[in-house]
Amino acid sequence: MSGRDLKDEYLDASENVRHWSNLRFAQLTVFMVITSALIAAVFQPGANSTSAIRVFTKVAGILTVIIFWITEERTMMFWRNFVKRATSLEKELGFQQYSTRPKGSIITTGNAIRLLFFALLGFWISAFFWLK
Repeated sequence: MSGRDLKDEYLDASENVRHWSNLRFAQLTVFMVITSALIAAVFQPGANSTSAIRVFTKVAGILTVIIFWITEERTMMFWRNFVKRATSLEKELGFQQYSTRPKGSIITTGNAIRLLFFALLGFWISAFFWLK
């Protein structure tokens, strides 16, 4: 491939990295709105809901966490794929934007989001069994 084609692919990979990063933020925002609404439905004082509706709401909370967690993991797979491709293109182009980025440890954005999902899954499972 010519240098121009490699640079075009690098620019596309960088654009894809931005896209998947933005999508993660948007997904998390939607997830938090849905979760907040479900929590309000279960815990709102004076809520006049039947037992069946409360059970349905708790199940919806569990399913929401699972669905968005899967979506987050899949989004991260795409993000990592494009970062990896951009990093390999940098070697041929002499760039260093991705190859010199700080390496993650146990403290990463991905792990922080996983912890959030894990905690909320635990919350909804606890609510399902202990809140009547």
